[in-house]
Amino acid sequence: MFSMTESPAGPSSRPIHSTISRRRQHARRSRRNTLLSTAVTALSLLPSVAAQASITVYNTVGTVTQATLAPSATYTGLPAYDPTMLTPPDAPQPPVDAVSVNVPGTADAVQAAGMLLSKEQMGNFVGFSIELSVAPSLFGSYSGILKPEFLNYMANIQVRAGMGPIIRVGGNTQDSSTLYTQGFDNGQDIQKTQSTDQYGNAVTTPIVNYSPELLYIMANISSHVDARWYFGLAFNESDVSPPIENIATAAQYISNILSDKLLGLVVGNEPDLYVDHNHREAGYNVTDYMTEFDAVTDLVLQTDSLTLQAPFVGPSVCCQVPGFELQDILNAGYLDAQNSARIGQVTVQHYPENNCQIDGNVEDPQTLFPTYLNHTSPQALVQLYAADVAAVRSAGKEIVMLETNTASCGGFPGLSDSFGAAIWMTDYALQMAYGNFSAALLHSGGQGTYYNPFTPPSGTLPDYYKWTTGSVYYSALVVAEAFGQSNVSQIVDLNMNNGSIYHPGYAIYENGAPSRLVLINYVSDPTGASTYQATVTLGDGVALPSSVAVRYLQAPSVADHDNITWAGQTLGSSFNSDGRLMGNQTTVTIDCENGACVVPVYAPSIALVFLNGDALTNSNPVEGATQTYATTVIGFGSATINPEVLETSNGQNGGQLGSNSKGSAGAADRRAVISSGFLVAFTLASAVFASLS
Repeated sequence: MFSMTESPAGPSSRPIHSTISRRRQHARRSRRNTLLSTAVTALSLLPSVAAQASITVYNTVGTVTQATLAPSATYTGLPAYDPTMLTPPDAPQPPVDAVSVNVPGTADAVQAAGMLLSKEQMGNFVGFSIELSVAPSLFGSYSGILKPEFLNYMANIQVRAGMGPIIRVGGNTQDSSTLYTQGFDNGQDIQKTQSTDQYGNAVTTPIVNYSPELLYIMANISSHVDARWYFGLAFNESDVSPPIENIATAAQYISNILSDKLLGLVVGNEPDLYVDHNHREAGYNVTDYMTEFDAVTDLVLQTDSLTLQAPFVGPSVCCQVPGFELQDILNAGYLDAQNSARIGQVTVQHYPENNCQIDGNVEDPQTLFPTYLNHTSPQALVQLYAADVAAVRSAGKEIVMLETNTASCGGFPGLSDSFGAAIWMTDYALQMAYGNFSAALLHSGGQGTYYNPFTPPSGTLPDYYKWTTGSVYYSALVVAEAFGQSNVSQIVDLNMNNGSIYHPGYAIYENGAPSRLVLINYVSDPTGASTYQATVTLGDGVALPSSVAVRYLQAPSVADHDNITWAGQTLGSSFNSDGRLMGNQTTVTIDCENGACVVPVYAPSIALVFLNGDALTNSNPVEGATQTYATTVIGFGSATINPEVLETSNGQNGGQLGSNSKGSAGAADRRAVISSGFLVAFTLASAVFASLS
């Protein structure tokens, strides 16, 4: 027996779009109805989450005509909004309709069964990697005007994990970046210019100059959603040979402004590919990298003003290049006595496939699709790093997957934003947690990529178009609730159904006792024949409660893009999201009889099973926390921050941190982050506002 309970959405998160239709056609309907909110206006640096309730948000109201791509049409728009749908693979025959899930009753019993529990994990395990060049499109271009949609996406994680999301700013564009300490004439946070390679050919990765404004934007985001940051330092050959002062100046600004929200300074991005990308001469090797790493970190440490005791993270290698793998770098002394004192965490980056079309090699996403629809892929990807993880942890360090997603070079149309990708990413993230990674960050590369967790509308569209939520964003929600807010969650792969690749499952333990299960069904079967009944039992004399609670990640098929729900709620279809979950949260209660609970796991879906009331409570949004940032107020206007009222993050006045050039520190700081409890004064100009009830 089971029943459903619905938690109504709060006043600030009521549905603002029509009911999502359920379509299985190969051409996805691009739903473009309702509003696009423009930006948070009059946001201040607030000392606590509880203070968020006073935020006022303004936007323009409008409507837009729905658009449908005909099955035979060829999409020619931006990849982030590509409506291509693939064909789901046929369901395996005969269908599996029953699975026994025998869960060890204690942590000791897990080990006695020959399995190992992971290290303790936190609810914000899945975070986000933001390409430096596209940060303004997601965050906002000014510290006084943040994007409420981005805050909403981050708040969804915060209230489930009980702590802020982990965000990395960097990527390919970090290596050629420069901090301009006095900012730019237009007051914005970033300027981009097209670069050329050594042969004079234009390259797709722009050169990025950024100002302290970007760092204040990040600090303001942290003040609202408690975000914690990795930030990438420049590591271009011209910057590090010999190292220039701007790297040290940038590190000083980043450290002082982000303060205790800074997790680490990333030194280098995929150095194993520097030769292939024409960033270093042929023959560049691990020894050269280590020499450059030492020179840059020595220079930065000379400033003697960093807030982190071990501020650096790296090496962020990605691609199993022979002679330049993580183990090669570790063997070269990366974590020797000197470096161990300055390196906070070890980072890697990895994608299972690529859409780079190297030498004309074009991968077919339809052919690849089935490889993302089974448990073998996540297991194999994590196994690549098993020895590395053990070596890093034996040296007393944590290892982080700093950047990952479905495929490098932007992902694949129809695949990277499918529901199948959401199932796969959830499985992959949980497998990384089981493999003792400490975090995994999903990359967002702008409107030219298929795999983004979230994408704002193109600047060429009218202002009332809204954001598009990528399917993999739902994975972050599922993992946040799976680990909850205890910070002591340990996970084990149950090798369920005799190691079935289509029906994997995990158990999560807290304080030695099982608290949650994650049951996965990769099979897409519109007939329902492949929905399986999971009979859950606990071993070792541990009794199940009289009932369990279940939340589902669901869609009609693995090929779907739009019709995805988590616990009955959705983030909408293309151009139809403001980052807030819409609809009522649905939790299914399943009665248990004779020491067993029978949980249906639909084809396809993920079922998160809460084995006791405390587990459910500790995965629910934090009581009293502001969950959303309203974006439905009519009005127009602009906001600026008066720089005269700002203080430094450490409570000092008038830091001497920068000059107008990209070089050494010199002139007075133009703007600084606020000390705890200090509110920013805002000036609203040219605005007429009217509140909506």
